[in-house]
Amino acid sequence: MNILFYLTTMAIYTCINGILTLGLNMQFGLAGILNLAFIVLVAVGAYCTGIAALPPAPAAGAVHYIGGFGWAFPWDLLFGMLVTVAFGCLLGLICFKRIAHWYLALTLSSIGWALLILVSNDANLFNGQTGLIGIPGPWQDQLSPFQYQFVVLAMCVVALAGVFILFSRIEHSPLGRGFRALREDELAAGSLAKNPLRLRMIAFLLGAGAAGLGGGLSAIYFGGWNDSAWQPGETFVILAAVIVGGRGRSLGALLGSVVVMDFLVEGSRFLPEIGGRTDLLPAIQGVAVSIVLIAVLWWRPFGMWPEQKERFPKLRRRPNDFLPAAAPALGGTE
Repeated sequence: MNILFYLTTMAIYTCINGILTLGLNMQFGLAGILNLAFIVLVAVGAYCTGIAALPPAPAAGAVHYIGGFGWAFPWDLLFGMLVTVAFGCLLGLICFKRIAHWYLALTLSSIGWALLILVSNDANLFNGQTGLIGIPGPWQDQLSPFQYQFVVLAMCVVALAGVFILFSRIEHSPLGRGFRALREDELAAGSLAKNPLRLRMIAFLLGAGAAGLGGGLSAIYFGGWNDSAWQPGETFVILAAVIVGGRGRSLGALLGSVVVMDFLVEGSRFLPEIGGRTDLLPAIQGVAVSIVLIAVLWWRPFGMWPEQKERFPKLRRRPNDFLPAAAPALGGTE
């Protein structure tokens, strides 16, 4: 029973991590948007799903948060996704039009740090550093903990399958080719009648929707969310998963998610304690991810499942087709 419970928990982690990796792969892998504040989008989805599911905060209590709508599933999750997409649209309008793309990563990272400090220190928004607790899950009060595991697992599998199918279709569509053109050369894409701002915004919002979905599912499963879950280093882990798996490919993103986020990050928890200290685990995880990332960049710079370049069929021509055509005669016939 304990082994099965652990396996279902790891399967839930795998699905949520896969959704997040697919979201960043859409932004960075396909469109070339280096979003170092991706985990902020995840946090927006988690917080907004939480305040949509929780009842109003007691007026005289020690817990304070905005909202508190008491909505049931799936409306709480949909609310978190929609707010995340709206927040992503606001970020895009602020950053994409006026800021050059080589400063975009620094700008988004600065915004992420500012929001983290604001939410952590303002107890009236999302209960400060304590965060949201007691977020109800779907039918949680009617099911046993073991049954609830399978309900959440089914939700996560359906969500991952939906995101993967949608993003895979986009990847092989004309829109996906437009994203790649934007990633490779923005000026060349613009010369081909592609609107770089529009393409960048679409890719960013698609990734934001996946981030909001993954964050909402995390908040529902864990029953809470606080500032320790969206530190800037979390974005580095997701970005490493995209690069290790294969930038620009949905299958590569899932592969990188399993290798980096499940095998390295979660698997390092089974390592023996060094000198009896348990506080070294985050450092060990960071070192392990960094070593694998450097190794992949050195030996397989395009990832474990690299993006396939499109090949066009060669034109079959006869040998005489390469000979110059005979010049027409200038005079009449004799």
